[in-house]
Amino acid sequence: MANRDGDTGRVVKAEGGAPRRAGRLCRLVLLGALAGLAAPLLTPLWLGFDVFSQFTIHFAILAAACGAGLIARKGLGLAIPAAIGGVLALSFWANRHASPGFDAPPPAGQIRVMTFNTWQRNHDVAAIAREIRREKPDVVGMMEFGPSKRKLMRLLSKEYPYHGDCISSSHCYLGFLSRWPIEKVSGRSMWAGPPYLHAIVRAPSGPLHVYVVHTLRFPWLGSQYKQVRAMARLVRKARGAVIVMGDFNTTPFSIMMRTFVRRTKLTRRTFVPSWPAWAGPLPQLAIDHIFASPDLRTVNGPFIGRNAGSDHFPVILTLERK
Repeated sequence: MANRDGDTGRVVKAEGGAPRRAGRLCRLVLLGALAGLAAPLLTPLWLGFDVFSQFTIHFAILAAACGAGLIARKGLGLAIPAAIGGVLALSFWANRHASPGFDAPPPAGQIRVMTFNTWQRNHDVAAIAREIRREKPDVVGMMEFGPSKRKLMRLLSKEYPYHGDCISSSHCYLGFLSRWPIEKVSGRSMWAGPPYLHAIVRAPSGPLHVYVVHTLRFPWLGSQYKQVRAMARLVRKARGAVIVMGDFNTTPFSIMMRTFVRRTKLTRRTFVPSWPAWAGPLPQLAIDHIFASPDLRTVNGPFIGRNAGSDHFPVILTLERK
């Protein structure tokens, strides 16, 4: 609304226009956030809706921030700092799970595992070796493990005399380290499922099936979903204790994760944001996961390790047989 200044004839806008516009914008953001939260419910109609599930927490933060702004009648003046605060709180919570590092490998009967997407562009093998030595896992699964990283096997040969990779296969950039003897290491790529390494580890507490996996990501959701289901069929055939770890490129809220858990009967033991590491101490998405069979229980973790030159933080977890 506007009125005319009687002395000058100027048109003067009534106060309150800007706050009303900010309020409308806040309502639009709130509706968008609520739509983002609801969109994954439509995934049975079209798999593309599942991409919204990756940002479930962020949509919830936006909805809460704008809802608070509207209730307090401060609109974006409250919503923007509240949303920023919510994102920072998520990162703070992730950093509460930062690994302290370990003085020694776990005691007999326990199994410390580490999954780490080392990033194709990262050639700082020394940094990766330092982080592995700091965490002292018994078993390490690495993704985006190119030929330049094979020297890692030599650097860590004393601590990890047993190792394998599938670099010789097309599009299978995975590596594996173990303190304990390995019965066999087999890798596979260019099949219905994702590239994977499978090792039967002779742990002191008994044999252990370990799978290292790296699935596709958005926008190849259809192929990613096929990979997850094919991997579930493969893992289901294993007998005994099973650990599956890797970069699944999807968060716990996704149909990908729910399908994998339902079809394998494994339990996802991870929930901490591990990506992106290039944003410093501000990881936002939990896309690196460790699954374990029911006969294994969590002792401590999950933790996220330190940045070792990758765009992912490593994820560390200690298990033991029940």
